[in-house]
Amino acid sequence: MWRSFFKILALLYFPLLVLTIILGLYQKKEKFSSLEQVEKRGVSYKKNFLFDLCNSLVYSTQYWSGVAYPVEFDPKGKHSKFIDPYVKFINGFADYDQFRFIDLNGVEFLRYQRLGDNKMTVGELQDKSSRDYVLKALSLKKGQIYLSSIDLNKENGVYERPYKPVLRGVAPIFNVLGKKIGIVVINFRMSRFLNLLKSQITNSNFYLVDADFNIITSNTTSLDLGYKINNDRKGASEKYFLNINGLKAKEQGSFVEKGSLWTYESLSLENILIAAGENYNINPDVISDSNWTIVHEVYPKLLKEKLGHIYKDFILFNCFAIIALIIIAFTLVSSKNREEKFYVELQNKNNSLIKNKERLQVTNSKIKEMNNRLKVRNNQLKDFNYLVSHNLRAPVTSMSIIIDMIKKEEDSDKIKSLLPKLIKVSESVSELTEDIRNYVAILDENEITIESINLRDQIALIKNEFPETLLGSFKVILELDAWESISFSKFYLKSVIQNLLSNAIKYRRDGVDSHVIFQTRIENNEKVLYIKDNGTGINLERHSANMFKLYKRFHRNVSGKGMGLFIVKSQLEALNAQITVESKEGEGTLFKIKF
Repeated sequence: MWRSFFKILALLYFPLLVLTIILGLYQKKEKFSSLEQVEKRGVSYKKNFLFDLCNSLVYSTQYWSGVAYPVEFDPKGKHSKFIDPYVKFINGFADYDQFRFIDLNGVEFLRYQRLGDNKMTVGELQDKSSRDYVLKALSLKKGQIYLSSIDLNKENGVYERPYKPVLRGVAPIFNVLGKKIGIVVINFRMSRFLNLLKSQITNSNFYLVDADFNIITSNTTSLDLGYKINNDRKGASEKYFLNINGLKAKEQGSFVEKGSLWTYESLSLENILIAAGENYNINPDVISDSNWTIVHEVYPKLLKEKLGHIYKDFILFNCFAIIALIIIAFTLVSSKNREEKFYVELQNKNNSLIKNKERLQVTNSKIKEMNNRLKVRNNQLKDFNYLVSHNLRAPVTSMSIIIDMIKKEEDSDKIKSLLPKLIKVSESVSELTEDIRNYVAILDENEITIESINLRDQIALIKNEFPETLLGSFKVILELDAWESISFSKFYLKSVIQNLLSNAIKYRRDGVDSHVIFQTRIENNEKVLYIKDNGTGINLERHSANMFKLYKRFHRNVSGKGMGLFIVKSQLEALNAQITVESKEGEGTLFKIKF
């Protein structure tokens, strides 16, 4: 018993364990993917933020390069009035920390600087000929802009306190004669922007690093660009340097390293700022050796918090599953014999039900067929009732009236005049009696002889009965590719073809080569016969309801009784066949018979 118990338990639990592992891995993958998407959106948002910021800096720097300055420009002397409006202009830009003009020797000849959040004030001129950004900027040509890396501002070679992260935009300036007279240098305050970058929507860590993976700013450190002032301290390189191998693989992506989920995207200032210039229609040639990488880190503790519920759910579910499966396995083992007997009995009952169902289906099929035949027979009886009660009433009434008139009339001449009328009524009654006899013959034929008929031979015999087909004035075209043999009443099929061929000949159009086409098809595993002519056609909008009714005629200029299509439909329905019609005046008629 216990062997069976553990076997059943293993069989039940193993697939469940595999399934839960798969689902757990899938949930983990989905959670990782969700985290990646969130972090990617955050990285992308910050990249766009930096992109827009650099757009603004390039545009602002380009503006000062485009100003036409006076010849022998002396902003502190004779050209002070020229520069005054611009000073008011730069005071409105709170992110300007310094605004300077430097001559071709690297010496400042105009300097405005901001003290705290106050207005720009004139500063002491300095020699900047040894600074890297000045040396690179002095070689700039018209239309070029140099954008420095983010750096801490230095005054007289010493970092300014408190520390000021700045990004410098530099461009050449020219006088009204187009002569280069120096460069314009704008120090943009970066503290506000770096603080905005550090503000996190999620709890992950943020880093902005340069091409050497030095940390420019991060929410993990209180000091921006700390690597520049802490290189001489022990452990500073680890604190202000992001030593992650995955960041060197490509320009963007996500990976797991050191237990953290890293998401990053690189930003090349030179490439992006060229696109920025196109947006402002200034097309600057931007020169920059700065490349930044925006990094988000979902650190191990946070990653564990995000994924921890998956492991808890896995353990709890499996514990409950094992308890439930132990109960199920024990129940299965203890009731195995009883269930086997039950299944045998159930199988026997199922077999019996299947047999009863098959017999019921056969019976239902027969009943359905009988109902269909009764429905057809009821419709036929209605037509017969109409034929007898409606069509026979008028001539019988007329005959009674004429006979009464003859009885009352004493004048022999008048009696003689009434006799031809009586003869006409008698002929009408005889003709109607013949129609009734033919229809009753269809209704009374309970046992109709069914035999295999070759349709091609049958049509060939019938068309010889019509002089129009024999003389060639009316063509009979056979397209019997789908089938040629049909099991049907030979008498009824001959009558149907005779009537339809007779109508096609009778209602042909003048001025066209008249024909009728007999075509066979197989549709939904049933044999179908199409009879299509190019005759005068019928207006079905007016006559569709009376198409197969007694004594209904649709062409007054052609003689007929209106009995043919009625007989055709009655004979076909007697053998469960169906006929439908499609027609258009002036084009022809198509009959479809489904056997």
